[in-house]
Amino acid sequence: MLPTDETPSPSPGASGTPAAGQPGRPHGALHTALRDGPFEAALDTAIRASGLSMERIQRRLADRGVEVSVTALSYWRRGRSRPERPQSRRAVRLLEELLRLPADSLVALLGPQRPRGRWAGRSTDTSLAPTRLWQGYQSLSGLLDDVGNTDDGLSRVAVHERFEIDAWGAESRWTACLVLRAERDEVDRCVVISRGDEPARALPDLVDVRNARPGRVRSDPDVPITVTELLLDRVLSRGETAVVEYTTQYPTSGRATDECGRGFRTPAALYTLEVSFHPDRVPVRCYRCAGTAATGSLPVLGPVWISPAGRAHMVVQDAAPGFHSLRWEWD
Repeated sequence: MLPTDETPSPSPGASGTPAAGQPGRPHGALHTALRDGPFEAALDTAIRASGLSMERIQRRLADRGVEVSVTALSYWRRGRSRPERPQSRRAVRLLEELLRLPADSLVALLGPQRPRGRWAGRSTDTSLAPTRLWQGYQSLSGLLDDVGNTDDGLSRVAVHERFEIDAWGAESRWTACLVLRAERDEVDRCVVISRGDEPARALPDLVDVRNARPGRVRSDPDVPITVTELLLDRVLSRGETAVVEYTTQYPTSGRATDECGRGFRTPAALYTLEVSFHPDRVPVRCYRCAGTAATGSLPVLGPVWISPAGRAHMVVQDAAPGFHSLRWEWD
């Protein structure tokens, strides 16, 4: 569980942060936050572990020649904004020293600096290779090689997904609408990577595709994971866009799931995720999550309302590379 505003600040040296001297090796909640992110969760955990007030941190930064307001620090800590300017990034490196964290532990969670200006001019340096995004899935490289296309040349400008959960709490149907833009010439296919719920359950079938047609499909049912090639209706030149929608459906029910979402290799301007629960099986709580690890639990960012009709959704603007999901508790 990530710390909240109600969590009391531990005394200096808690959560693996030494009270004096050189940075130690973090452990416990701080180690997990620095390892898995996101940046705001790691910063918040480190500040709580240090026992320093925001005002004291601000003064110490000012003593080092970096002026950052308490409001800006608070926004970074809560994920309302991110340190992007060179001065702000310098402040993050000083924060690592002040909070006695390992060098680059916070900077690494920020990733490459986001480009400014219009989305059409963004750099591809912010992308993640599929094998890095899906770390721990050893068979993925071979599946991508079988499809013959490890990089489809498309960026996901916007994604809208709808998941349906059946009366047993299992994922039953999933529809995704992708707004795609070609980042090079002669782009003719979209490659989709999807992860199943459990190895014992039959993999879902592709039941409907719009503005494209199914190509090669390669799966590893032991993971389970599937790589699907969708052949676009027309060949795109650099900068051109396409809208592709596809639906997958499980042939049988399975065990109850507690999370769904999507991994992004490159930033997306907008990601909308909807989940519809069966009236006979509605969770008691729901949360939005984000992080970079494909395995394990993603860090919780905040609660999400479940409507009386059993529906929950989240909207992520400027979705960073990594995973974004909704997670819920049944009871």
